[in-house]
Amino acid sequence: MTSLLIQSCSATKEAVDTPVPALDLYDGYFFRIIKKAVRTNRFQPGLDITIISAKHGVVEPDDHIGYYDQEMDTERANELNDEIIDAIASKVVEHEYEKVWVNLGKDYMPAVDGIDEAVDVPVLHIEGSGIGMKGKQLKHLVSSSRSIPTHGD
Repeated sequence: MTSLLIQSCSATKEAVDTPVPALDLYDGYFFRIIKKAVRTNRFQPGLDITIISAKHGVVEPDDHIGYYDQEMDTERANELNDEIIDAIASKVVEHEYEKVWVNLGKDYMPAVDGIDEAVDVPVLHIEGSGIGMKGKQLKHLVSSSRSIPTHGD
């Protein structure tokens, strides 16, 4: 089964002087969960990530971007909405995803308003009463139950 995770960027970033892959730049709580799954070869096969950035809009994990300091607010989220919905809807069709998972804070939600109608697959939200609960759900989503062999294993 293939799925797409829509993940908000994080305020915590690595202090880099030159552009690096987005997945390497972001260092917030949720990105630490994602990167640990990748680092330990336990990242769920068939799960792709798209990052929603306050500055850049839609960012793929391997897109090279530099350090920036811009927070998402309702006005910016609304401004990015059409671009984000179009990009995600196209990606869902292109990759034939069976589900879309959304892990966004309240300030980011207007950026994906209308996603349910724009895609023809279930849209599920990682929810919880706090960051710890959401983190536990994200860990379950991104981590496979067993190690994925790497080249040379």
